[in-house]
Amino acid sequence: MIELRKGDCLEIMKKIPKGFIDAVITDPPYEISNSTGGMMDRDNRNFIREVDNAGMCKSNFNVENFLNLSMELFSHKNKFCGVFFCSMKQLSNYICWAESNKLQVGVGVWHKSNPAPLCNYKYLNDVEYWVYIKGNKSKILGNYHTKSMVYKSQINKKDKKLYNHPTIKPIEILEKFLTNHTTEEQTVLDPFMGSGSTGVACKNLNRNFIGIEMSSEYFDIATKRINE
Repeated sequence: MIELRKGDCLEIMKKIPKGFIDAVITDPPYEISNSTGGMMDRDNRNFIREVDNAGMCKSNFNVENFLNLSMELFSHKNKFCGVFFCSMKQLSNYICWAESNKLQVGVGVWHKSNPAPLCNYKYLNDVEYWVYIKGNKSKILGNYHTKSMVYKSQINKKDKKLYNHPTIKPIEILEKFLTNHTTEEQTVLDPFMGSGSTGVACKNLNRNFIGIEMSSEYFDIATKRINE
């Protein structure tokens, strides 16, 4: 089953029956600071401009409200299962929410092996964070090769250009999450579908998929990409 819905995910999620979702795997809006001004290199400034123009950089995105709404999709909080990409500024929000709900939480990174070489007086921007949150009835499956908390790959500039999406994720890391947190024919929700990478990974691994996207441009791109 592949089901794509266009609109505000915070409204559409309220209409999904309780217990219908087995995992939430998504890349929500980032909170990114540009306070370093001229200290920030050109590539980082361009990246912030790209995600801002695409509506993916929102200082008013409420992590707690989004996670509370996600929790309502599961039959019990101990069955909660989610993997969320986020900025460094948002890590504490995800961790605090998980701990306050007595859920297991862990932080991993996508290590980009080909970051922009310009970093001025800062560390390289070569990692992106992801958080998994789960209840004690949600098992981490997979194997030795899929369970590393570090995923290393190059930035996929070809797909980024092809699908015009500044924060596009590698299909392989999404397949890793699916392998670790779901089984075949379970249902995965991506409330911030973007160009549809999670949907493609679900088709590859025989998972049901519900994708939600507000942008008409990205919704059309995702629909075509997943159908192909």
